[in-house]
Amino acid sequence: MALQAQLPSANTPEPYRYDEKSDFTGGLNLRADQFNLGETESPSLLNVSVDPRGGVRRRNGVTKVNTNDGAGGSVVITNEINRLMTHYESGQNQILATTIDTGAAQSQLYYNDDASGNFTGPVQIGGDNPFFNTVQPPTAVTFNGYTYISNGELMHNDSGVTTVSAIKWDGTTATGMIPDIDGSDGHFPCARYLAAWNEHVWVAYTEESATEYKNRVRFSKVSDAENWTATDYIDIDVGEDGDFITAIIPDQNRLLVFKQNSVYEILGFSRDNFQVRNVSRVAGNRDGCQPVAATMGVFFWYGEKGLYLIQDENLAYVFERLYPSLTYDVGQPALTLDNPPSLMWFNEKLWLSVDYQSDDNLSGSNQIDRRNTFVWDYSLGPLGSWVRYDINARSLLAYRPSGSTHFPIGVTSNITTISAFTRMSKLDDEEADIDTYDASFNEIESFYQTSWFEGNRPTFIKRWGKPRNIVLSDNSVVIVMCIYKDYSLASSDACYSKTLTGPGAAATWVSNDELTGDGVWDTSEWAAIGTEDIYGFARWPTVGTAKAISLRFSVTPTVSTRGKWGMTSIIGMYRTRRLR
Repeated sequence: MALQAQLPSANTPEPYRYDEKSDFTGGLNLRADQFNLGETESPSLLNVSVDPRGGVRRRNGVTKVNTNDGAGGSVVITNEINRLMTHYESGQNQILATTIDTGAAQSQLYYNDDASGNFTGPVQIGGDNPFFNTVQPPTAVTFNGYTYISNGELMHNDSGVTTVSAIKWDGTTATGMIPDIDGSDGHFPCARYLAAWNEHVWVAYTEESATEYKNRVRFSKVSDAENWTATDYIDIDVGEDGDFITAIIPDQNRLLVFKQNSVYEILGFSRDNFQVRNVSRVAGNRDGCQPVAATMGVFFWYGEKGLYLIQDENLAYVFERLYPSLTYDVGQPALTLDNPPSLMWFNEKLWLSVDYQSDDNLSGSNQIDRRNTFVWDYSLGPLGSWVRYDINARSLLAYRPSGSTHFPIGVTSNITTISAFTRMSKLDDEEADIDTYDASFNEIESFYQTSWFEGNRPTFIKRWGKPRNIVLSDNSVVIVMCIYKDYSLASSDACYSKTLTGPGAAATWVSNDELTGDGVWDTSEWAAIGTEDIYGFARWPTVGTAKAISLRFSVTPTVSTRGKWGMTSIIGMYRTRRLR
């Protein structure tokens, strides 16, 4: 008698299959359509950082540095700050800032002593307040213990008398520089852009005898920022139609000269062999946005296309995944670019502050349209990884206080729901669970949207069971999971919440339908953990029927449910429906 293989009954359900996501290093991708979104990417996220090992965590908080309320000799600054600069000298490093008075079309210079954290000023020269005649952001260069600041316009005092071309600052005293270029000491060209390279001070986009030279670069005598020769200059492609210099910055053995639509480099070792070469005619730098030097090259912002990176002779477009945000559509999140973006290189990441029109539907003060901060980590994957923070910073600066490690600084001005005057804040504060811009604070609302779970069969209808994910926290937090189906993010199908109990709020690792596990936190074995992150295995309600699902995890904290939550793995469980 022949043996027959035993087949499963038609009524026997197919066993559950598993679709797991444990790698989130792709970060935010607004470019790909839903069918082409990478497994490691997210179509939407806010205020989470990507762990190189694959998880996501809520970002660190923001802590105010200054009060500037007029107490203790500090100065109340109500005008917006449009540029942060640094003065370095032995024993003391300072932050310099220029404020904008849009009504009077002028700006003034203030300084911040790192011992007090408050701004002082405006800086005076001989008892007069020198005004920059336009709101063009100035640039600064520190050379031989002095910092020189200029914005390319002759400055006038509070009596309206034109005085100087630049400010020379030594940490306590300002000196006005004479604009003439005749080879004698005490002079400094009137120029928009300043840099130090190859033992010279370099300036660009000059004004000479009431004439603008938009494509001119000048260099000082060797080791002397106040000694210039009238013939020591280079005019770079003057005949280019409408193009002009927008920035200069040293890059290893060259000085990069940026124009609106092109990039050049100056090479050589002395005035006898300086030479100019074109690097790119594909992209240039937006006027008012200062490029920033990084480990692998120089980042710059090009017009309406976004962020580029120049490495040696190569040009890389690093804004590909975020490009749709530059195409503004009413009702959609978008970069508005009303003000120049601000760039900062800190902790091996590129920070970008930019005007942002949001549709996140967040609560409270987070509903307002304001600056957002995007952070790019080049070490994660071949294209790097982007995340978005709702950190409001008009200007960014990587700052190293005297005798301390450096940290990121941002300034926020005249945001009605945050502050009536300028605040300087420490960003990425590991000790902060909130954003503090003034006397009040903002809770850090955060969320992460997954790519699509499709079980390798995007067109097959599936019965989805109970998703699981590994979650963590250092305090009690309420996590909400919303379910989206069949490649539509317009609205969720259902939402559920769970309370993740951290070590600071309860003693036991619970075992029930919500968070499973075993062990007791307050025993001798666990006591040493203190408030370190504790992991839990969360099981959520059944999802239902769909071809594909996407899960959005969010936390809207309160004072009692505030913590650094995160995830390391998400599992979607499904059965494929039989085809008829």
